[in-house]
Amino acid sequence: MPECKGVIGVVAGSGRTEKPFLKAGSKWFAMTAKNKMWPKVSGTSMNSVSHPFGGRSSHAKGIPTQSARNSPPGRKVGKIAPKRTGRR
Repeated sequence: MPECKGVIGVVAGSGRTEKPFLKAGSKWFAMTAKNKMWPKVSGTSMNSVSHPFGGRSSHAKGIPTQSARNSPPGRKVGKIAPKRTGRR
């Protein structure tokens, strides 16, 4: 019967991706081959010029340290309406 097609056995190389990455370098080369951004760095660990959440004075991720001039008194702490932030 020529229309009956079947394969006996298992696929070669299945489970290759289950092996753990032992070094950061091998993970980096794998991510570079996939054209992915790696490692993903958190915005709070960046400098203030690199990200709005960066800088050593801010460690609350969703709340920037700058506050508006017309914000309520409980919010108006830290840098109040700064003229400029970041690198000079």
